[in-house]
Amino acid sequence: MSSLSTTRLLEAHLGLSSHHSGLVSARAFRSTLVTVHRPQQQHWSWHEVTEEPHAAVLFATGEGMDGAPLPVARFVPPHTGENIEWGRSSEVIAVWVPLETLRELIHDAPLRPLTLHPTPMVQAFRAFTLAIARNTEDSTSISRYAIERLLAEMVFGALLEVYAGDLPERGQAPLAERARSTMLLHREDPQFTIAELASELHVSLRHLQRAFAKLGTTPGDALRRLRVELAESLLRNADYEVLTIEEIAAHSGFTSGLQLRRALRAEGLPSPTRIRPSR
Repeated sequence: MSSLSTTRLLEAHLGLSSHHSGLVSARAFRSTLVTVHRPQQQHWSWHEVTEEPHAAVLFATGEGMDGAPLPVARFVPPHTGENIEWGRSSEVIAVWVPLETLRELIHDAPLRPLTLHPTPMVQAFRAFTLAIARNTEDSTSISRYAIERLLAEMVFGALLEVYAGDLPERGQAPLAERARSTMLLHREDPQFTIAELASELHVSLRHLQRAFAKLGTTPGDALRRLRVELAESLLRNADYEVLTIEEIAAHSGFTSGLQLRRALRAEGLPSPTRIRPSR
């Protein structure tokens, strides 16, 4: 994302120029942006966005207008009309993730502004974002992709913690749906197994298998399908043509290129070399 795109994003979502938002720096990781601000105005107001809406996670230091410490982190989806007041000494680091990317992970779940409590997940997310914001070295296309995915999945993980805390009140999501959300967090790890999935969900392996059997599939097939989707997206993207098939496999949660080829075949897809666009 260019500096012009950064300016456009801030104007579209906040109605502020880069200067009036207190923009200090910005780093782009494909469609995801990390910006650092020292707000020049005392409040930010979210506007209705029709093109390329982004959700934001805001990590702030300093005090609010009332002199109280600011929350460690907040999540602000687009289209909320949210208003946030900053004190003059505030510093804000914002992670802007396309709503479309989040929807790949959370589907149709309703999004609302949230205060994110300083759990280990949120603290790790904050530390990672701070490190990115302060690192001025150029990144490769491969690292930009990896960081984009990590940031999106960290947002998803932080939201999952909050929504999980609400489950007794709003009714628990179906087991297969919760399993798929957990798979998305771990699909890039070749060592992640269905047994670990069951353990994370606090259910028996047999119970998990029964939940997927009702959908006409198995947990293993569902995990393989998610990994195949990731591998296929990498193979079709010209930015990653420098990666070998073995590297694509490793980034997609497969132990080898051979395992990737077998998984593609099981999903009715051609070989990696046929999926990849001709140069």
